[in-house]
Amino acid sequence: MKSFWHSIQLAFQFFTVLPVHKEIPLTKATITGMFAFLPWIGALMGTLVAAVIYGLTEWTASSEVLLSFVIIGLLALFTGGLHLDGFIDMGDAYFSYRDREKRLEILDDPRVGAFGVLSVLFLVLGKFVILHELFVQHKLALWMLIFIPLLTRVGMSFYFMSLKCSKEKGLAYFFKSHIKPGLLICFMLITLVVAYSSLLFVIGFSIVPLVLIAVLAIAFLVFRQFTVRNFGGVSGDLLGASIEGMEVVLWVTLLLCA
Repeated sequence: MKSFWHSIQLAFQFFTVLPVHKEIPLTKATITGMFAFLPWIGALMGTLVAAVIYGLTEWTASSEVLLSFVIIGLLALFTGGLHLDGFIDMGDAYFSYRDREKRLEILDDPRVGAFGVLSVLFLVLGKFVILHELFVQHKLALWMLIFIPLLTRVGMSFYFMSLKCSKEKGLAYFFKSHIKPGLLICFMLITLVVAYSSLLFVIGFSIVPLVLIAVLAIAFLVFRQFTVRNFGGVSGDLLGASIEGMEVVLWVTLLLCA
């Protein structure tokens, strides 16, 4: 039970802005548990966003523009911009068109270059346009705001486990060396089953969640290949970038098929 509670605290400490001012033991059990709880942290953040959107649509005359902005802003706020920062660094590194070693150096560089700024600008604007279209076309349902943050973190976990680290140092390397892969895969599969079953109970049968899971699997494979070709492995920045990228892909999927 203590390890269970430590894993939850670590998930909040490393992946949200919630201040957990406590030294928690970083063992194989707690780190594996941290990643196991991460999708549910995403679902919790999505639930808070869904509650705000519900309140704005029910009790105010908020426009689609404002609602789209609130969704993007709250998700960035809850994570402290951590994943956006990873996407910025990936954009800087990839669009430098340098060799692999230089790209890895750029990933580690705390400074932001023009390519990183342009990358995150297009990412955020893309999210905004897609969400706005979903609202205008009356395709956005509250369950989507909960299910997508959960799915993207499941995808990130599979992505993390499927690759070696691009460098043998840093937080990602430490986490990788302390994860029990078999156990975490079981947790992720159970998470998908529980989340999908709960969704069916709430909204009834729908093919859309299954389509989202299938698209997530394809996006995971594509991004994995991109990572191997351009960076030689995974890093902390690329983990954050994977969440942001998969999220956009899933929103586009909803716009096309919801």
